[in-house]
Amino acid sequence: MQDVIETDVLVIGEGAAGLTAALAAHEQGAQVTLLYSGQASSTAISTGFVTYAAHEDISQDDILQAMAHTTGKGLCDMPLLERLVREGPLEMAETIESYEIPVDKAPRGYRVKRSTGRRGKDMLNEDYGADGANDMTGLMMEFSSTHGTALFSQLRKAIRKTDVQRLKGSALSLSAEGPSAWAIIDGEAVKIAPRAIIIATGGMQGVYDFTDTPRNLLGDGQAMALEAGASLVDMEFIQFYPLAVCEEGVPAIFMYPDYPETAVLINSDGEDLIEKHIGGSTTLGALHNWDQLSFIMQSEIVRGQKVYVDFRHTREEEWAPDSLTATFLSKYIPDFRQRAIGVAPSSHYTIGGIQVDINGQTRLPGIYACGEVAGGIHGANRHGGTALVEAITFGRISGRHAAHHLRPRTPASLAREDAPVTTSAGTPARVDEALDRIRRINQHALGPFRSAALLQAARDDIAALQREVDGFGWQSLDEYAAILRVKRVLMLSEAMRQSMLRRTETRGTHTRSDYPEASRGWLKKQLVRLSRDDGLVLDDVILSQFSDSPAGSVHEREASQA
Repeated sequence: MQDVIETDVLVIGEGAAGLTAALAAHEQGAQVTLLYSGQASSTAISTGFVTYAAHEDISQDDILQAMAHTTGKGLCDMPLLERLVREGPLEMAETIESYEIPVDKAPRGYRVKRSTGRRGKDMLNEDYGADGANDMTGLMMEFSSTHGTALFSQLRKAIRKTDVQRLKGSALSLSAEGPSAWAIIDGEAVKIAPRAIIIATGGMQGVYDFTDTPRNLLGDGQAMALEAGASLVDMEFIQFYPLAVCEEGVPAIFMYPDYPETAVLINSDGEDLIEKHIGGSTTLGALHNWDQLSFIMQSEIVRGQKVYVDFRHTREEEWAPDSLTATFLSKYIPDFRQRAIGVAPSSHYTIGGIQVDINGQTRLPGIYACGEVAGGIHGANRHGGTALVEAITFGRISGRHAAHHLRPRTPASLAREDAPVTTSAGTPARVDEALDRIRRINQHALGPFRSAALLQAARDDIAALQREVDGFGWQSLDEYAAILRVKRVLMLSEAMRQSMLRRTETRGTHTRSDYPEASRGWLKKQLVRLSRDDGLVLDDVILSQFSDSPAGSVHEREASQA
């Protein structure tokens, strides 16, 4: 491996956003290098459902209104949302046709066809052999996640038909000088000197103790961008799926709302939680507000209770023959109708992320972000079925824009004076233990049930752990990378905590027991930046109200105020 790799566009990440960005940049004539970890992305384990204004059942205006008001609660970056809704159908159509993505028409969009008769994990490995992807969740099964696996597989096949250089490794750091990046490839530190960088590393749900997504999603891209000088936005908004199975030895599979209405949500004391928190006129099956349900469940968990779904009183004729809940549970818990099943809110999607403009550019020249690593578009919550659409649409937009706006390569991007330090004295590094501790802290205090008391107590816990990790020493490049990752998880956790504490209201996924109502004074976004002197700094950005002609992106509004 050479000391410095020169390329036009470096794409970091191999989910739907990274793959489509690499393909788009390559199709514009750029030399592209794709850095991938070899671990399954969220795309590969997704349900493959896409919602966008693509046929007669959905209009663009309806989707725009639903995402801006009903779901986003007035906090969407409207130029980003407008571009997604207006251009998404064309970008999706070209992607489906160009890369031969098999889809079926659905009531509210499309769904990628799964490959029946084969497990998702087998699909990933049989076409690529040793170059397959690790299944980090245990969900690569024929009857569920092969929808997303089929999409992932087709996009990877398209990449392999090109001369895109694929490098298996992990990014260590980014620099706006150039731009440039350090990565670990084949156990060595390698400098990459591109003329544009596209970050597509996915969300950060893995900073929680309980997630239905790959646990390796620890916010690598968000943290590297923040350290390089970019801003993060909407870091207080994390989407949780409430009814995820939480039992030893069982994946965090979902209970979809296709179970009988006679199912009951109970706590350790046997109390009916829907009746306790809402009243007897509502049943679990009739409650479709995920945020409210997550809040109710987490409020019990924080108080020391365990939460269960009880199907023991359901009758056979109440279950639909094609019930996904029954299908999933019967595979892992055959007696699910004879005992109560443990459940908990599972971190499902990262709403916030790196601040970008309508072309996917960060505030750092030559550095882009797309997919779940980017923030701003969804506001206070994400509309169902839009994750893959956003990833593909802005992956293609970012890839094309980066290829057409390549920056001159600079001496700084080729220099190796900023190489990572491979040894440092300190205490033995207990990385896994530290990760487990921060995940538990976040699950308890930064989950769907929040209060000033919980968030302020978490400050001391995070700070104590930060001091401990800062004292770790290392004797190898891999050990350095592991410690650096934990430090970044702690930094992002503190950024989330501060954002959650400052937003003194309940809106979308953000729920505060001490501020249970939405406030018009909080119709604004929060930006997080990293200052050399002051550490994490939070700034407010006032958003214009929704209109047919929104007043520019966050970047443009800030520029007009300066």
